[in-house]
This record gives sequence, structure tokens and C-alpha cells, in this order.
Amino acid sequence: MENLPKFQIISCSGASNTGKYADEVARRLSQSGEASMICLAKIAIGDQPLIKKIKTQNTKIIVLDGCPFNCAEKILAKEGISNVIHINTTDFDIIKGKTLFSVEKVNEIIEHIKGIA
Repeated sequence: MENLPKFQIISCSGASNTGKYADEVARRLSQSGEASMICLAKIAIGDQPLIKKIKTQNTKIIVLDGCPFNCAEKILAKEGISNVIHINTTDFDIIKGKTLFSVEKVNEIIEHIKGIA
């Protein structure tokens, strides 16, 4: 039997340090096989086959936003996708525009997500 990812992850990939954290966490979870990463941009442009697939899959969806603007969560909500677990990188003492990128913080967020997924 094929090892399927435990959950889907959709992340902010914004221009700030907080978006970098969100993107890196999602990519590492995807590369490890823990999660299946979904392209937020395709949802934002209204890719209906992808949106339908997300809505019909029986898998947890983790939405990882980079800051309190919560762009990823809002994009999903516009498409009627609201049954998600929402996390924000700023909940991990990461300050937008100030906290330098660190692998330790990435790993902290990854472990948190694994614990709730």
C-alpha cells in the first residue's frame, strides 16, 4: 500500500521573513512525505479542478499564514474552504520584518504541526 501524506498544507509564501518561514515549513513537510503541499496561487486564481479536489478529499488541511493578515486563510474562505486548522508563524515569537530566519524555528513549527495533524 502506498504511504499517503497525513495531511495537506497550504502556506503563505509572502515577501516577508514570516512568509519565508511558512513556505519553508510547508516545503519541508512535503519533502518528508508528512504532508501534501497545495499551491495557494492556483486557489487564488480560481483553479476549479484543484478547489474541487481539496473540498472532496477526506484529509486534514493545515493553513500556515505568515502574519495576521491571514491571506492564505482568506483566499481559501473565498472559495468556500473553511474546514481547516489555521496556524500563523507569528504565534511562534517570530516578528514580521525583524526575526532572522533560523532552522530551529522552522523545526519548532514543524513539530507543532505534526503534533496537531
